[in-house]
Amino acid sequence: MVVEWLSAERWLMGSASVDSLAGKHINTLCDTIGVRWGGSENERRAAEYIRGQFEEFGLVNSGIEDFDVDTWESTASSITIQGEEDRSIDVRPSLFCPPVDVTAPLIDVGFGMQHELEPLLSKLNGAVVLIAGAYEPFSPPETLTFRLEHLATLGVVAAITPYAAGGHRTAHAHLGDWRDADPHKTAMPIVHTSREDGALLGRRAANGATVTVRVESSRFPKPSTNVVGEIRGDVWPDEWIVLTSHHDTTVDSPGANDNASGTTVVMEAARLLARLKKEHGISPGRSIRFVTFGSEEQALQGSTRYVERHYGDEPLPRLLINLDELAKGSMKGVALQFPELRPLIQRELDAMGEGLKCHVMADMDSSGDMYPFALKGIPSGMLWRWRFVGGHPDAAFGHSANDTVDKVRIRELKEYSGFLSRILLRTSHVMPEDWPENKLDVAEIKAKTASERGSVVRTM
Repeated sequence: MVVEWLSAERWLMGSASVDSLAGKHINTLCDTIGVRWGGSENERRAAEYIRGQFEEFGLVNSGIEDFDVDTWESTASSITIQGEEDRSIDVRPSLFCPPVDVTAPLIDVGFGMQHELEPLLSKLNGAVVLIAGAYEPFSPPETLTFRLEHLATLGVVAAITPYAAGGHRTAHAHLGDWRDADPHKTAMPIVHTSREDGALLGRRAANGATVTVRVESSRFPKPSTNVVGEIRGDVWPDEWIVLTSHHDTTVDSPGANDNASGTTVVMEAARLLARLKKEHGISPGRSIRFVTFGSEEQALQGSTRYVERHYGDEPLPRLLINLDELAKGSMKGVALQFPELRPLIQRELDAMGEGLKCHVMADMDSSGDMYPFALKGIPSGMLWRWRFVGGHPDAAFGHSANDTVDKVRIRELKEYSGFLSRILLRTSHVMPEDWPENKLDVAEIKAKTASERGSVVRTM
């Protein structure tokens, strides 16, 4: 098949803008359905909506793939200062925080770095600590997970972390290391508080306060969902490119940026390419699979189950691109996990004439749904965007009830949709002999991942 690229890409960009369904999709996911915690009824409603859209667009083999998620629920949490029991303190447990009910001295350990801990060693055993989640300025960065593990060896029984931004804001964080065999395992119970109440607790700690930290929580299995749909290629139908996102949210967030934005663009790219094939006879060369995952916020359980289910007997895809938190900023290019495809991808980006760049990550990145694919030796990546340079500050409300549709720039989602559909169409038509042979070694990838445990993933 010979593609007249100027006509095809002009149509894709025009349709992505003029007859976009991005607003409909993101409003349905966030306002009509709402919070989509993996394993919930709302997550199932979101999956049914996405499947229905795939079917309406004319994708083939559209369906829902169920799996069991190891999920978590907290029914109550509190921080109480002894002697100030009537004072309300902002609190939110970390995701998968185990149950705890402990009363202990509160010790402010700053960033929890070694030089800060040395004068406090005699006070830490049996204490609750107040610790900043950010990296200490100018010091070699240590992950909060690693710092908490060290504090646990010193006898600390629980931790409180203040939110960095003001306005009595808090957000759910997951403080396990997703590179571990049990990514939900944490060194101790951890709860979050606001910047303002964190400062108050710091003042109380300086005066020798005692606090009670209480969390009621439990873990249990529930059904979660992945959604799939395909456009078959006309030239190499048994070769695959995969575009993914996650449709779930944290426990109380409508998830407009994280990640209705990415899921909206997956649906829009699917719509655009399906219409291009149906109305103009321009098909992908190789097949394209569109997947949205459940339970990403619960340590990538949906994408992990998907990889286990599909990539035992099925051939590995040529490329996977994962979309997450697209409302943080405009698209700058593609960031690959492995270097082999960099020249190929950069060549196709250059042909688009949009100034987009391809980069390669120095470290294994376990923060998103590309990670289980990378562990399987699948060439994978994400978009070069907000997490590297220039994020929109008004979209910085992830993992909270304030991650709402008004923070999303629909115009940018339209641009993402047009760019992604063009990238997918172009890479689907690259001749097989022009793709580098996949020589990724799974054992080497796992060894590299293990060696990086506790390290801070470079994002610039």
